[in-house]
Amino acid sequence: MSQLAVQTRHQNYSDSFVDREFAIDYAYKVGDWKKPSKENNGWDIAGNGEPEPVYSYHKDTHAYISRLIKHDAIDNQLRSPSLTAYIERAIAEAKKEQERLDESWTKTPQGIEERLNKEPHFIKTFYQKKIAWFKKNRSSKKSNAFLTGTVKKALLRLNIVRAQHSVSPYKLLSAYYRGVWPHLSAMSRPRIKSLANEIASRVELLLNKQLDEYGGKENIDKAGMIAVYREIATEVFSLKVLPPGWNVLSPKPGKTTDDYDLTSAFAALNRVINPEWWERQLWRMRSDWREALLRASNQVHKKAHPYISAEAFQEWKEQKRKNSDFFKSHELIDEEGNTASLEDMVLSSISNPAIRRHELMTRMQGVEYVAQHNGDVGVFYTITCPSKYHCTTYGGRMNYKWNHDTPSIAQKYLTGLWAKIGAKLHRENLRIYGFRVAEPHHDGTPHWHLLLFMHPSDRRAITKIIHAYAIKEDRHELSKFHRERFNFKKIDPAKGSATAYIAKYISKNIDGYALRDKDGNPLLDDESGKPMTETAKFATAWAARYRIRQYQPIGQPSVTVWRELRKLNNQLISTLTENKQYDPTHPTKLKALVSDPQLDNILAAADAGCWASYTLFMGGVLTPRGNYAVKLAYEEKDEPNIYGEIVERVIGILVPKLGVNGRICTRHKTWKIQTKSNDKPKEIDTRKSASKITDKESLAFLGGFAAPWSSVNNSTIAEFLTKKTGGIDRALTHSVFNFAIEKECLLADSNNIDSRLKKGKKKQSQPKDLVNFVVSEFNKKDLIIAQSEAEDMLCGNDILLNGAIYRLMVNGHRLNGKMTSKSSSKERRKPKNLYIKPRKDMHVQINQQLKSLIESLGVHIPEENLINSLILNNKIILSDAVILWDGERLSYRQAVNGKKSNKELKIEKYKQRCADALERITKLRAKNVN
Repeated sequence: MSQLAVQTRHQNYSDSFVDREFAIDYAYKVGDWKKPSKENNGWDIAGNGEPEPVYSYHKDTHAYISRLIKHDAIDNQLRSPSLTAYIERAIAEAKKEQERLDESWTKTPQGIEERLNKEPHFIKTFYQKKIAWFKKNRSSKKSNAFLTGTVKKALLRLNIVRAQHSVSPYKLLSAYYRGVWPHLSAMSRPRIKSLANEIASRVELLLNKQLDEYGGKENIDKAGMIAVYREIATEVFSLKVLPPGWNVLSPKPGKTTDDYDLTSAFAALNRVINPEWWERQLWRMRSDWREALLRASNQVHKKAHPYISAEAFQEWKEQKRKNSDFFKSHELIDEEGNTASLEDMVLSSISNPAIRRHELMTRMQGVEYVAQHNGDVGVFYTITCPSKYHCTTYGGRMNYKWNHDTPSIAQKYLTGLWAKIGAKLHRENLRIYGFRVAEPHHDGTPHWHLLLFMHPSDRRAITKIIHAYAIKEDRHELSKFHRERFNFKKIDPAKGSATAYIAKYISKNIDGYALRDKDGNPLLDDESGKPMTETAKFATAWAARYRIRQYQPIGQPSVTVWRELRKLNNQLISTLTENKQYDPTHPTKLKALVSDPQLDNILAAADAGCWASYTLFMGGVLTPRGNYAVKLAYEEKDEPNIYGEIVERVIGILVPKLGVNGRICTRHKTWKIQTKSNDKPKEIDTRKSASKITDKESLAFLGGFAAPWSSVNNSTIAEFLTKKTGGIDRALTHSVFNFAIEKECLLADSNNIDSRLKKGKKKQSQPKDLVNFVVSEFNKKDLIIAQSEAEDMLCGNDILLNGAIYRLMVNGHRLNGKMTSKSSSKERRKPKNLYIKPRKDMHVQINQQLKSLIESLGVHIPEENLINSLILNNKIILSDAVILWDGERLSYRQAVNGKKSNKELKIEKYKQRCADALERITKLRAKNVN
């Protein structure tokens, strides 16, 4: 047996935010093993060859994995007591040195600012703008107080969050990627993809090495395969990635090797060597960690960006747009070659926010009718997480009680809390049913609203139990009535229905539909203070980012069965119509194809959209899932997936009491997605196709060419463009470039740039029909203009021609790039109403006033050129004077010390900021290359 000599090397990372607490152990092969003696104790500290990291124990490792490593570790991987003591001393010294260095930068504002400059761009830019403002508009005392107060707190919070996301080198993969992992949050999508390919290759090498130790792929037995899986799973877990299949294949008391299924092990191993699987895991981890850093730096609250960071919200909108483009450029095809529009399928499903809202309201109203039928009462509860789960206070300041947990962990706390409440209610034989709604606080921390129905005699006992569990943790921080953590309100039918009470919470977290007061003004959100029509998008993006289920029914039958029954009803009507047996005036003829009376009642209730009748016919509320009258029917797919698994799919419904005949198929066709056959897909107007099944306020949640926020598009040119071309074609093929670095560098200035651009008139490309019309009108008057001048006039600008100013008029009103409110909608769509009107010749009027000014200023410029400049620009800027023309008279003012105008200063400032941004981009590119 060859000897493994262990040598410890302490790596000092130059990166400021890499946690440098632990050492990495390396092993060298040096000769044959010798019996331990007093001189060497069986270990040779010197060695040669290429070092490799070895297994080491770490205190933060999960208890089970620690025991597994100790139990299965080979003798030559264990360290001697003397070497272990040496490593512990070295780690302690490194910790003390790091603590000393960490304390030094916190003592001075200069040190804090220097430390801030080492942060990633998406962190430091947020504070650098504020620091620059303080230095420019406030005293140095104020700016230093901001640095030593707010910025210092944020940096300390960031260090703790990064420590939670770092990995410890107790396995081969974690030791190798320990220096890379803290930078995961700053990686772009191409870098994540490259890293995923690299990790998948290394895992495959480890897998082959493990298989060779058990005799190879052909000779390995079941016990060896399970052992190989668990070894690879611990490697994957060391990178803070949950191994696939761990819940099924992890060791359990009283379970032997023969009790495990190797199919799950093969599928799991196929996943961990697949680059695409790693890319999804790493991108999800990167997004979660990046959002955690943005929350730690106090960029997510009602005074910055509520619910979710601005960057994550933009990513969500961009993904929606990509999805919309994909739906438009692809179609569905079945085995017979029939095609269907993928976009229409999506818009007619619950992916459409309006349909989703309608279905939830129908279910909520049905549950209320069931409660009225049973004589139950409704109570509205609100449960909030303890203060330690909130990163900011209600006013937007950093919460010193925060334990640096994410909203996902807070959601797990609420889920666990509800599980305890449900177990207690079950022990006390207290039954409830209703709905649960999860929505975010302004800092992204979730809280729950529950609308529960119960027997009137059980209301006090149920409320008492929920109250006791909700305030149990950190009860000392609560006030007398505990309303910060728990609140309830009994539903009074005299004041309003339960459905009306919860309707706001459903709409405000989907699309913000109909959330307006009596005067038509949008309602404001209690958390952020912004209109609910705007925060609804933030809430939807928040739920998608943290994968939180917003709406959860309690004690009700399956809604998927409801949808399958409605689909079955449509198929039955289609069959009867083809056979000429369907009469809309006698819908009872449907019973001819449904032999069971109970199934017929359930089918009729689902078709009528009555959730109350559907629930009662299915078996009522609070019925165990296995006892419902109708269930889902499954079958295995014919082909395995890419990981070798045979998965099940829903094919229809199952009526258990009918036996063999109770299996009814509702999904007869298998659809596949393909690119549309045409080179350029036909553009579908989303507003027209969705108008029948959605609301205008919901279109913005679908992505793509959504409806404008205002009720009327005032631009005549835009209407003419839409009328001629049918909208913007986003399905065109084009090259895609990655500008991740440029995006981060310019992100901080984007809002200011947009606001400046909105102030000036933009020259847009105009339809050729209108341009040709303007040119022809001038030709009729024996005047010649270029097409560029015609486009300028269509944008609302004037042109100077033969000493006269010409402008475009529509029905007596000037064209300013949009129609005035006085014009009717019918008149806006008629470009033929455009006509040219020359302004009054002003040469004589200006000449008399300008002549005396020219003589007094001593300007040697032709008088005609000065007049033309005044007519076009309304002012002349000379070396030491400015002459203004307001349309009737001239005015003159002396320039102050030859200073430039505000417009010129803004242009120069904008150019300088662009140059600075380009310089930052160049430096970042050079840094990435190195």
